[in-house]
Amino acid sequence: MRSAAAKIYRKRRIALKGQVVKSHGSEYFVKSGEETFRLVARGKMKGKTEILVGDNVEFANGAISCVLPRVSRFVRPSVANVELIAAVLSAQPKPDFLMLDKLLVSAEKEGVEVIFVVNKNDLGEEIYEKVEKEYKGAGIEVFSVSAEQGVNLGALKNRLKGRLTAFAGQSAVGKSSLVNAMFGTSLKVGDLSVIGRGRHTTTFSNIYTFGEWKIVDTPGFAVLETDMDETELARYYPEFEAHLNECKFRGCLHAGEPDCAIAELARNGEISPERYQRYLEILKQLKERKKYE
Repeated sequence: MRSAAAKIYRKRRIALKGQVVKSHGSEYFVKSGEETFRLVARGKMKGKTEILVGDNVEFANGAISCVLPRVSRFVRPSVANVELIAAVLSAQPKPDFLMLDKLLVSAEKEGVEVIFVVNKNDLGEEIYEKVEKEYKGAGIEVFSVSAEQGVNLGALKNRLKGRLTAFAGQSAVGKSSLVNAMFGTSLKVGDLSVIGRGRHTTTFSNIYTFGEWKIVDTPGFAVLETDMDETELARYYPEFEAHLNECKFRGCLHAGEPDCAIAELARNGEISPERYQRYLEILKQLKERKKYE
């Protein structure tokens, strides 16, 4: 933060708009134009409005006074106004496809597009092929890249241009390493060790701006935390959508009901049987959570 600019800003008491690029405790770092300001929440907002990284805000006199309407919001990690999610995975550590499916459900609910980025393609193409096969029906674009070798980074970079993009995924898949390779930065992350764990991981969300690119580096989307009833879940599976009215019973949850079109498609391999089984697991988790609400 430039102190001279901050002094001028406080003296004029001009309400400005900016985007929260980082938060630390009760402090928020807001980028407005070329300046970044360290702010707090105005008293009347404390305890009423949660301010998230990615929020567009109005501020004056050193305090955020208003959070502007969001286009999207995720609960864990807490981040707002994401327009694209780059879900990064690699051969090692072994991909957690249940976590990926939960991420896709949350993104679909928020209207946010997801792409898959298979990093470290030198460690094996089998993951890329598995992802393409399992998610073909969902219409998800898959990139095979290598941050270390610089493979296909240009195509990925072009895909991210002009959109606030969140990099999500497990530890040690190379999220920050990809950002470093594309933009010549030096974010502190570890690489793969012999036991498959990262020596360093990102522990909070930050927005990094590189010209026309805005990247949210997050600790990853680990659990499904969204206001959703189990009857909604199937709507957020694009490959299910065209067949939801083909089930015999209205309100079918596709979990063992007679003459279920979705279960039949999975048995025939027309949709991924593995992805369908994970749908059943997420459905079970939603039902279990509802018992304790």
